[in-house]
Amino acid sequence: MDYFVNDAADAVVMSGVCWAEGKITTEKIYRMKHLIISVAMCALAVAAQAQEFERTAHGLRTTVPDKGVDIEVEWYTPRTVRVLKSPHGMQVAKTSLSVIAKPETVEFKTKYADGVAEMSSDALTVRIDGRSGVVSFSDAKGGELLSETENDRAFTPFNDAGRDTYAVYQGFDTDDGEGLYGLGQLQNGEMMQRNMTKYLVQGNVEDVTPLFQSTKGYGIFWDNYSGTLYIDNDEETSFRSDVGDCMDYYFMYGGSADGVIG
Repeated sequence: MDYFVNDAADAVVMSGVCWAEGKITTEKIYRMKHLIISVAMCALAVAAQAQEFERTAHGLRTTVPDKGVDIEVEWYTPRTVRVLKSPHGMQVAKTSLSVIAKPETVEFKTKYADGVAEMSSDALTVRIDGRSGVVSFSDAKGGELLSETENDRAFTPFNDAGRDTYAVYQGFDTDDGEGLYGLGQLQNGEMMQRNMTKYLVQGNVEDVTPLFQSTKGYGIFWDNYSGTLYIDNDEETSFRSDVGDCMDYYFMYGGSADGVIG
């Protein structure tokens, strides 16, 4: 048996919706409540997703609570992005001493799914996993280029002559058959920089640069000026700098060695 609200002057108000009809069944009210709750839950889910990643002038910014790290990815060109990571809540305003380029206005599309943000230009796709903090890169056709390894030791605090700072680390997952070249003018008799450990510091007979380029057509420039340990082994390819307030590197995709350098 249905129950009715019989007084036409009475208003039934639910979540901002008002009825002043002569008769409203409890079944209709229940259905309306269910609809309102469903819509509200969807809105909350969208809001939570929107809060996880913040759109900036040139890319996206997010925080990874489990890692205690803030991440910002900026487009410099449709083929080049800057990845900046810092301890959560630390204000970093780093001006590069070696990169003079400024971010261009790059058209890119953004989509979100399961805590992952994906930004795509006409040449490059960058993914930011908001749960693990891993940033990865692929070409316009979806071919995987490079991925960070999940990092639980990005920032190791220490006191540097009275100043609190960090040692900074990041590993990358490179392919076994991938050729890596660069690191400057080394006196090791090798062109390919695989299966090696090298402490990068300027010397009398070596001119080092924390940059490598891959036969897959991309390059990584690690923008840190302190002594930096480069390691390439079966587990990872990584940089670990002695001193840094933040992690700062550039991913450049040219499709070839000339494209990376250009």
